[in-house]
Amino acid sequence: MRTIRWTVAVLLVSVLAMAGAPAAVGSDRDPGSGAVAAVYVADFVATAATGAAMNDAGDVVGTSFTDTGCGPFCLPPEDTVVWRGGQRIVLPEVPGLSGIHPSSINNQGWVSGLAGIPGTTTRAVVWKPTGNTYVAIDLGVLPGTTISNAAGIDDQGRVVGWSYTPFINGAAFVWTEATGMQDLSAQGFPAEQPLAISPGGSVATASAWYRLEDPGSVSFLPPAPQGFAVGSYATAINDAGDQARFLVSTGPQNLVYLFRFHHEGTWQMISGAGTGQLSTYGVGSINAARDVTATVQSTAVIAPGPDGLAQPLKGLLSPAYAGADIGSGGPMNFSGQILTRVMIGNSMRLMRLTPATPCVSDCTIASGILMRGTFVQDPNDPGSCSPGGEAYNEVRAKVVVTDEAGEPLAGVKVQGRFLDDYWTNKAVSGTTNAAGRVTFGNKGPCGVGAVAFLVDKASLPTRVFDRTTGIVTRFVIPQ
Repeated sequence: MRTIRWTVAVLLVSVLAMAGAPAAVGSDRDPGSGAVAAVYVADFVATAATGAAMNDAGDVVGTSFTDTGCGPFCLPPEDTVVWRGGQRIVLPEVPGLSGIHPSSINNQGWVSGLAGIPGTTTRAVVWKPTGNTYVAIDLGVLPGTTISNAAGIDDQGRVVGWSYTPFINGAAFVWTEATGMQDLSAQGFPAEQPLAISPGGSVATASAWYRLEDPGSVSFLPPAPQGFAVGSYATAINDAGDQARFLVSTGPQNLVYLFRFHHEGTWQMISGAGTGQLSTYGVGSINAARDVTATVQSTAVIAPGPDGLAQPLKGLLSPAYAGADIGSGGPMNFSGQILTRVMIGNSMRLMRLTPATPCVSDCTIASGILMRGTFVQDPNDPGSCSPGGEAYNEVRAKVVVTDEAGEPLAGVKVQGRFLDDYWTNKAVSGTTNAAGRVTFGNKGPCGVGAVAFLVDKASLPTRVFDRTTGIVTRFVIPQ
């Protein structure tokens, strides 16, 4: 009987679960005219990763582990990065502060967040793109305070946040590169912590919303519906002041429920599922059409605007992904892409859900994937998988490509990747033969659980790759 000596499996699970409740998933992005689609396909961003925010260009900021080839026998470095134009750009840390935590990214690629350990000494930070790198700007604190956090950044480069001294005093701020940090209450705005900002500069707080540079725009929220209370829970706001918020029930369990706030002054419960401490919840976005993306009870949901109810995003994912689960509902951008995590194999991968239209002619379809995985034993220690040993996994994936009529297609360039339950992300490509088949192989570390194959593209001039049908992913557990 084969034995596997696990070393960091439990640690990996705990690290990738760090988005646990209560936590806002996604950002304050306003996706503009992006609309709810009938079917989505999944564009790969990263494995062993989490996303914090996405802009209209599809740039994503989040965290990821690098693949050092060590499989389950080490914990690789975790970086805070921006995925932009096919590049993975590591954000620099702030001298003297350990750890960085992004909150949003605007359409110019500027990232806001904080540096330091939350709950201790932190600083609000902006990361400004410079070519293919970023420069960190410490925003400092307001006079008389010691800590600052950034809630978000709009498309004019204005950052809003909270500067405070624990248990003593605090104030809301707005920062720009030209003016530095300024006290919002001194400009006539509520002395409340900003929770979110829209691309055009609408700001949400616990009891009000307003437009920057217009103190006369302050509008206080009406009372919450009976049985609920408004608090500083996950929130998103669009330019018009419509909001997606979690309200807390005043019953004994204090569960949180997803609501849509219409800027005209009415509340609408859009999910009757209450989330407690054992599940994750968060708001992704609310756009101009009042479409809402969110996470409820650890499940990604979408609620079509202006007054539609929440439904699981899983039901809108193409069947080519074999009913994969979707774990979080992040922001939707202008083109309708939704940042989320999709189960490929036995693990969640950071992906963008992209609206798709079924192809009706001149199509390429991944109509089948055959996989075989073998655990190759260490001749010096048969049946074991241990650090420094000679055991390994050998996996083969055979992809079959056809047209819409089921006829095999030769000369199709297939691009895909092998993914395991740890860090592996091996990109491969090949061309189909006369039978429409191409085979890929991967030799990797043992003890990594399931090994999945994901088809990213199947390209042939004049034809369209259709991911709304067929099958684009499959996995095997090497035996």
